[in-house]
Amino acid sequence: MLTNSGPVQRVTPHGKFLARAGQKFFFKAMRLADVSATLEFAHKLKLRKRLDDLRASHTTGLVLTEANAQPCLDIAAQSGLVAMVELRITADELTSRRGWKSVVSRIAHTTNIFATHPALAGYILNCEIAPDALRAGGLENARRRLRGVVKTIKGRAPDAMVGIKVRPETRALSILEEDFLYAEIPALEPLEIRDFVVALHNLAEARPVVIEFRQASPGQDEAVAVAFGTGAAGVVAPPVPAPVSQDWLGVRMMRASDVMPFVTLNGTCPPRPPKTPMVSVVICAYDAERTMRDCLESLRRLDYPNFEVVIVDDGSRDRTADISMDFPEFRLIRQPNKGLGVARNVGMHAARGEIIAYTDSDCVVDPHWLTLMVRLMIENNFDGCGGPNYAPHEDGWIEASCAASPGAPCHVLVAEDRAEHLAGCNMLFSKAALAKIGGFDPQFTSAGDDVDICWRLLDAGFKLGFSPAAFVWHFRRNTVKAYYGQQRGYGRAEAMLYPRYPERFNVMGQIAWRGTIPGLARTIPGGSRKRVLWNATAGAQTIFDPALTLARVLPQTLEWTVLSAIAIAASIVLGVSIIPAAAMLALGPIWALYYAWHAPLEKSHQSFTARLLIAYLAYTGPMVRTMTRYKTRAKALTGLAGADGVRQRPTINWLRRSIRLDYWNDESITRDRLMDRMLKLFARSGHGAVVDAGWNDYDLEVRPNPWTRIELKTADEEHEAGKVTNRVLVRIKSTRITKLALAAGVISAAVAAIAGLPEIALGLGALTMAGAVCIIAEMVEAGRVAHRATEQCATELNLAPLGVLIRQPSTAEATASARKPARAQLASRDRIAE
Repeated sequence: MLTNSGPVQRVTPHGKFLARAGQKFFFKAMRLADVSATLEFAHKLKLRKRLDDLRASHTTGLVLTEANAQPCLDIAAQSGLVAMVELRITADELTSRRGWKSVVSRIAHTTNIFATHPALAGYILNCEIAPDALRAGGLENARRRLRGVVKTIKGRAPDAMVGIKVRPETRALSILEEDFLYAEIPALEPLEIRDFVVALHNLAEARPVVIEFRQASPGQDEAVAVAFGTGAAGVVAPPVPAPVSQDWLGVRMMRASDVMPFVTLNGTCPPRPPKTPMVSVVICAYDAERTMRDCLESLRRLDYPNFEVVIVDDGSRDRTADISMDFPEFRLIRQPNKGLGVARNVGMHAARGEIIAYTDSDCVVDPHWLTLMVRLMIENNFDGCGGPNYAPHEDGWIEASCAASPGAPCHVLVAEDRAEHLAGCNMLFSKAALAKIGGFDPQFTSAGDDVDICWRLLDAGFKLGFSPAAFVWHFRRNTVKAYYGQQRGYGRAEAMLYPRYPERFNVMGQIAWRGTIPGLARTIPGGSRKRVLWNATAGAQTIFDPALTLARVLPQTLEWTVLSAIAIAASIVLGVSIIPAAAMLALGPIWALYYAWHAPLEKSHQSFTARLLIAYLAYTGPMVRTMTRYKTRAKALTGLAGADGVRQRPTINWLRRSIRLDYWNDESITRDRLMDRMLKLFARSGHGAVVDAGWNDYDLEVRPNPWTRIELKTADEEHEAGKVTNRVLVRIKSTRITKLALAAGVISAAVAAIAGLPEIALGLGALTMAGAVCIIAEMVEAGRVAHRATEQCATELNLAPLGVLIRQPSTAEATASARKPARAQLASRDRIAE
């Protein structure tokens, strides 16, 4: 057997693909099932010739069994091929304790034999178990035992890759300790193959996917091309014999592709899309000299035939422009610092392509980034598309800890290949779609532009896709100070997004994604186990992350910490035990430690100190983000007219918590124009407003704070000659969280009184009363906000008030009032008299 006598060019995972000797490597493999465990010299010569022919026909690897691995590995190394050894595990061995011990011993022995072989790429654990047997024996028990096997192999062959062979009906066997995902699939239609590979990619996250076709089929050439075109890092395919010829001679001519399934690809992986429209890659850079050269060099290596690069230097003060000029094939545009939104629009207007791709100056793109993305857009008729972004290797443990901390850019999926949000560092859009919605909003100068553009495209009826293999390496913030700066930027962006899309936020002011963020749930207590749908269609398991509700992340919020601190102070004042309140406060650090333990930290930097820093950032980062969000929203809550802008006194119904305002106009101004004006005013002033879809008894809901809601209902009375009476009814309501908080206070005080603790009952009652008074004050202020907003919008539209006047109307209003019919004028005089 050959031994390792020099440096070995190992195959290693590299993001969503494999790499060898610093170059991208596609595992195009066949099985050698017909080779025995012992070979004579003549048989070895024949096998060498056979492997040389496979290598010449673009085959790069083999899949061997334990029995024939020993003789074949040596010959594979001489032919320049790599091999993966399949380790078979039966259902009885996986579920029984005695059988499992023998399996671990056998695998350890096999691993010791081939640990240093130069042709060895890795091991495949073939678990032959039916879904019913797996469910009966316990999925978690099987996964725990497989983790033990992977650990055993890694302990003896740390450089070898390990993957678990799954099938559509046993995908739940996949574990995080695998280096790659390996799946065997039956003969499927091309569309089914694509969907299956995409689902595997989302399950694999930042790991490669290798596909094996179970049996040969007439359309295997297309199946192999679809698998590689969807981003598979490897394909294992059987030879495909051609059908017997029916000509009169009965002679069948053999083609190379009959026995060598990768000839048709002609070495091109992944295959190019059927159309290659011009793509304009836009890079918006500001003080990016640290990463600019790496970014542009990666764009030089793009394997796409029709693209250009537009660099927008947004007023950089360092060597960003000088570095960009070292790449004369790229276009450079320099401008004063105007912010990210403006820079993206400048790149959009300068682009010559019909597709515009955006990535950041601190990103390194994969060579097939555009190939995979454009193929998905064309095949699915998407208007936009995105992909994942992963943190590259960092030299220092502090940089690695900051990269592994929460808050990095991420995508949000509503289906396996459909997105609600695309990360700004990895997104493509058709230029026509961007032009139709007016491009990016210039007010987003550093963050939030990607969220806004995605939501606007979705609201306009466009479709956003997701290509899980079209990834970029994204350098994270590499210092604690920079990390906090990024979180502050996200907090400001959330505050700016809220007035436009209040329906997309929860009661705490956080974005309530309608989709899921792959991999996030396992970093939160109770979310490590994926949900498995066993009785799925066509026998394929469906795997998805558990729902991420507000209750799961509540201990990490600033509001929870403040409430816990208040509870501790109240416990001290009342002289009761602080243990319950202290336990509440301790949940935040516990959640942060849980995140740190499950964070994807590089193996070279795994240490107690690094995990502790991640926990510290996981605890303080969301608080910094929340405080910035509140500060930004507080500054934005301006722009409504003060008392000087109010012309009439509203009709107040204290029992129903409502106010009523009536107006008159003779220019056919309807309630729709009034509501549109109010919606824009509330958005400008930082108050979230949502237009009702028709299912509720109001037209517009305004969310001034977490405790109250404003419901506005309008109606029109049409008169002759285009005269219209506009009526506005405003109702002030408390939110669900307000009702729950007051109910909790009342119940706690009652329980304390019943238990014979009058001091505690009195204290809790006082706190509840104080909270109720504060909420009433908020509701009164909400009514004033609604009153001032309605009056300001009515004044801008020249609507004459019909209620009790507080100040004299302007000339235009007086003219409109003079044109009112006698009935409306008498109603106004009656109210003034009252």
